Amino acid sequence: MKKIIIYTLLLVLPAASFSQQTTNNAPPVKIDYLKKSKNQKTAAWVLLGGGLGLTIAGVAIGANEVANDFVTIIVTGEQQSSSTGAVMILAGGATMLGSIPLFISGAKNKGRAMSASAGLKMEKSTMIQRSTFVQNSYPALSLKISL
Repeated sequence: MKKIIIYTLLLVLPAASFSQQTTNNAPPVKIDYLKKSKNQKTAAWVLLGGGLGLTIAGVAIGANEVANDFVTIIVTGEQQSSSTGAVMILAGGATMLGSIPLFISGAKNKGRAMSASAGLKMEKSTMIQRSTFVQNSYPALSLKISL
C-alpha cells in the first residue's frame, strides 16, 4: 500500500509542478479599458511634447545655421549648407504626427470603458412543479460591453 501511495505521489507531483498556466479568457472590463486609455494618452502626450521640443530645437539650430551661412557667404564668398536643423524639424513633425493615433485609441478605449456595465438582474425560468408550470426567479450577473 505504501508503494502505491509513493508511486502515485511521484506521478502526480511532476505533472502539477510543470503544468502551464491557463490564460484568463474573461472579457476586459471597465478598469482594464480605463487603464489602457490612460497609458495610451500618457504615451501620446510624451510623443507630442518630445516632437514639439525636437521641432523647436530644429528651428533654433536651423536659424543659427542660416545666420552662420549668411555670414560665411558675405565674408568668404563660399556657400556651406548643413541640414541638421531640417532633419530635426522633420523628425519632430513625424513624432507629433505619431501621437495622433494614440490619442484616438485612448479616446476609443475610454468610450468603451464608459459603455461597459455590470450588475445583477432577475431572470425568470419556467419549471414543472407538481405537474404544473411555475415561473421561478433567480438572480443573474450581467456584463454589457458595447463595441
